[in-house]
Amino acid sequence: MVEYMFERGLNIHEIKALYGGAGWQAEADNAATLAEGLANSTVMTARDNGRLVGMVRGVSDMHTVLLLDQLVVLPEYQEDGVDAHLLQEMIEYFRQVESIVAVGHDDHLNRLLQDNGFRAGDEKSPCLIRPKQLVETDF
Repeated sequence: MVEYMFERGLNIHEIKALYGGAGWQAEADNAATLAEGLANSTVMTARDNGRLVGMVRGVSDMHTVLLLDQLVVLPEYQEDGVDAHLLQEMIEYFRQVESIVAVGHDDHLNRLLQDNGFRAGDEKSPCLIRPKQLVETDF
């Protein structure tokens, strides 16, 4: 039976196993940095007999905006609706927040987000993401 809970301090080994098993190799290879970021986020996990099989990360001011990023679930658990359950639990937990921005990393996640009321940005509410830049210059 899958158990859902809020957690802090996931260890690097289970982060690597989850992200690698879900095909997110770049994140698995950067597990130490990711662990630090997750420790400063709201994280809901899904565990099957103690094994980490899914998680979703939220970053919020608890009033006006929530960023949902990295909804990661092992493929064999997506069929059981673990990803949908994690998403719905986070939406419920942050129900007081005015706007929820979600990052869809693949077609499956984009469909799941759309099925739960998320829409692509438009002129009134665009969603633009700026990737990290190592060096910025003002020449």
